[in-house]
Amino acid sequence: MNTKLSGGVPQMKKINHKDINDQQLVDVRTQHEYQAGHLKNALNLNPGNFKKYATYYLDVNQPVIFIVGSEEESHLEELSESADALGFTQNNGYLLIEEVPKENLKTTETIPAEDFLNKTDDFILLDVRHPDEITRPAPEKNLVNIPFEDLVNDYQSLDTSKQIFTLCGSGNRSTAAASFLESKGLNPKVIEGGMKAIQEVGK
Repeated sequence: MNTKLSGGVPQMKKINHKDINDQQLVDVRTQHEYQAGHLKNALNLNPGNFKKYATYYLDVNQPVIFIVGSEEESHLEELSESADALGFTQNNGYLLIEEVPKENLKTTETIPAEDFLNKTDDFILLDVRHPDEITRPAPEKNLVNIPFEDLVNDYQSLDTSKQIFTLCGSGNRSTAAASFLESKGLNPKVIEGGMKAIQEVGK
């Protein structure tokens, strides 16, 4: 189990980027910060999404390295408590993204909503919202709906010969979905601003 601090909070050790090998990596920064530069195979889950989706994508019996920026260091206690509550049994750690050389970082491609709507070639529009929450329907052309919590098991049903564009309400889960697909060797693009942006273009 995790070592406890005096307040009962599981302790997290700071990790050097050179010590990263096959650990589970969770980047808790904002979608835009993640898109601009992240470590290979890091799953983008902000603190709220970590609580909701971590156990779908991560092995609770293996340690998790949280990737944070200096502004997110204040979330470490919350993240440690969340990991402990979800049953993660190993000592978890964290890494400051500012200490990682830029040449070690990857970017995630994005596309403005208007540019996406003007596309005429073949593609897959992957909507990762749950059907029960969809009040603003996605464009129907080449649409595939796989809720984010199901993508970990159902991504292999996607036609990977086509460009995949990820979509959600505002861009958080679509970036998380893109981070997972990237870890599987795919090259998805995130529709900037999600359905909110698509609706704005359509006005």
